[in-house]
Amino acid sequence: MNNELPNDTTVASLDRRGLLRIGGLTAVSAVVVAACGKTEAGTVGRVGEGGQTPVLADAIVNDGVLLRTMAGIETSIAAAYGHILEGGFLSKASATLPDLGDQSELVAIFQAHHVVAAETFNALAVEAGAEPWLCGNTRLDDAYITPIFERIEQGIPATDTTLKIEPSDDPTRDYVNLVHTLESMAASSCQALVPVVTSAAIRFTSMQIGVRSARQAALIALRIFPGGYVAGVGESVVAETDATTTTAAEGAAPAATAIPLPFALPARFGLLSPTTFIGGAGDENGVRLKFNFETPSLNSLAYPFYSCP
Repeated sequence: MNNELPNDTTVASLDRRGLLRIGGLTAVSAVVVAACGKTEAGTVGRVGEGGQTPVLADAIVNDGVLLRTMAGIETSIAAAYGHILEGGFLSKASATLPDLGDQSELVAIFQAHHVVAAETFNALAVEAGAEPWLCGNTRLDDAYITPIFERIEQGIPATDTTLKIEPSDDPTRDYVNLVHTLESMAASSCQALVPVVTSAAIRFTSMQIGVRSARQAALIALRIFPGGYVAGVGESVVAETDATTTTAAEGAAPAATAIPLPFALPARFGLLSPTTFIGGAGDENGVRLKFNFETPSLNSLAYPFYSCP
């Protein structure tokens, strides 16, 4: 037997397929050799010149920050009352509260108190080494008061998914309830300030202002709901029978959300819990605007790196 291959076999093995197979093997070998070879890391490429990472100021909460915050809250309340009084809403009759009467003069007195309170808190802030805060609290204005004004006076326009919400069915009712809400929040905010400041003089002044706001809240509550002095022991702050609402006729739109009537003394001690405001006209489901007004928190404080807009 002859072990040598014939010449035609050798030639045939070098056809196009064979050449491709040899070329692929060569490429793979080159990759392996390159991977096993010595490499050195170069400089990372970059386009342009990046700036330094900004360093944010520390959000330190001290007496000055707390006093600036309270000054802003008092200013916001005074400005809100100015808007209500300029619109003449409290001098108009209320269909929901027919015995309410004109409360414009009373609210003007409330407004003067909050103007003085803002000046007092700013004076204390300066004594504490902080800059005075000469405008309203931006969080309170933007997230609460302004949306309430818009809902009461303008309503909400229709969108692709929701129907139009009409302006309030009783602006006088809504605005006098807003006055009670703001007075209650002001009293709670002063009460919450007392244990967190370091100066006895600040505590004393805060208590003085808070007591005045609490009395104003009680007074306007009695104007809204005469006889509503005290919530009973074990009784909800808002009794089910003490709410203004309407009943929908069969086949009509849903009844609007009930608006609770306030008590002059909602609890035995001053409350730090949120004060709820419900107002405006109901939407297609009868749901009115609802906000919980709370004492200042970290997202509403007037830090030193904030300034009035």
